[in-house]
Amino acid sequence: MEKLMQVQEVFIEETFHASIERVFNAWTDPGKLLQWYAPAGCTIRFKTLNIVTGGKFHSCISNPVHGDCWCIGEYLEVQPYIRIVFTLINADENGQPINPTTIGMDADWPGETVVTVTFSEVEKGITRLQLKQSVSQDLAKKTGAYPSWLQMLEKMRGVV
Repeated sequence: MEKLMQVQEVFIEETFHASIERVFNAWTDPGKLLQWYAPAGCTIRFKTLNIVTGGKFHSCISNPVHGDCWCIGEYLEVQPYIRIVFTLINADENGQPINPTTIGMDADWPGETVVTVTFSEVEKGITRLQLKQSVSQDLAKKTGAYPSWLQMLEKMRGVV
């Protein structure tokens, strides 16, 4: 008997009642990112943030229950109003990659994932956002990463 095939990547699609420019800018304006790019009850701060192709970031999401979660990454592609692709790597406060298990993450969680966000105009003033992350959707749901994306995108609605 064949096992059901696991979804091999996170896939989230949301529609926003906002222009494609406003939705894209929520991902590229540092002031706007500070308002929404952390799950409910958490905050984010950036040591480094250069949102251009080849640019890098070093961020920390602070959770009042679980503490700080540092990440680094590189923007592999930033195409205005079309797509943003970046790596997401668990790191320490100094920006050095770390094994996710050292910060209490699931042993199956990869140290690096790639996030792809695409933007498309459904009609004037309505934008479809698709987010993919190169990790099993089942694992992302189990670890809380998937619901965290949903919470963040919900917060983003208040920014666009």
